Amino acid sequence: MSLVFNEASHRYRLDGKPVSGATTILGGGIPKPALVWWAPGVVAKFVTDPENAGKVAELLAGDRDQSIKFLQLLPNQERDSAAERGTEVHDLAEKLAATGEVDAPEDLIGFIEGYLDFLDRWQITPVLVEVVLGNREHWYSGKVDLLATSPLLMSQADIDAGKLIQIDLKTSKGVYMETALQTAAYSRAEFYMDGGKEVPMPEVVKTFVAHVTPLDREGINARYEGSPLGTSLYPLATSPAEIDEHFQQFLHAKAVHEDAKARGKKKLQPINPPTEMQVAA
Repeated sequence: MSLVFNEASHRYRLDGKPVSGATTILGGGIPKPALVWWAPGVVAKFVTDPENAGKVAELLAGDRDQSIKFLQLLPNQERDSAAERGTEVHDLAEKLAATGEVDAPEDLIGFIEGYLDFLDRWQITPVLVEVVLGNREHWYSGKVDLLATSPLLMSQADIDAGKLIQIDLKTSKGVYMETALQTAAYSRAEFYMDGGKEVPMPEVVKTFVAHVTPLDREGINARYEGSPLGTSLYPLATSPAEIDEHFQQFLHAKAVHEDAKARGKKKLQPINPPTEMQVAA
């Protein structure tokens, strides 16, 4: 098999060699200044929440190094918890798109009901769901959420010609234009994998991001406050030419990512001062 994705490690190998995923490339190639504020904000909210007063007092009275480590890890714990929840929603959405039915845990039913309404409302017919794809020329890989058709989002001529739209699913607090670079990378892949075989990538004419949120804003779901209930669709690229523009931006980010990796491998070495004999000469 030419391209293999390891679910456990979330790593790709192309032709037996490691290959970076598009999201990893963008993570290393585009600055995220918001994270600088987000991480300390998580700690600040924890220590100022009256419900955590007992735990905070325990931290202040306990071992200082362990208390510092506990607070340092809070942002990672919140990130990982949200990621696990998002992965579960993604998996359920994949099954729903592929089979038309799914058994969802009670706390995720609001996500899935909203997503099902979204598919019906936009008359979306899934064609490829969660397929692994790759590009040898630019050496990257990824897994696309949904390639589909929709008479409300594309022309009948494009549908008849076998062209598709791409929809990326996000369960994060919000959706951002950076996703346009991710979807462009997927749209410009050379092939996708089907049963261990490489299949040429179909033409994608438009890209979108679907913000999958629950149908309520209670408890943990309050994090989505300000976003519409259910699943909302946002356009990223409205033509192949615009996808090409976003792909060039992706390649720029890839160059920055690779340059940063190369710099990280280099270690500076001090130079020795000249000897007295050298100075005299």
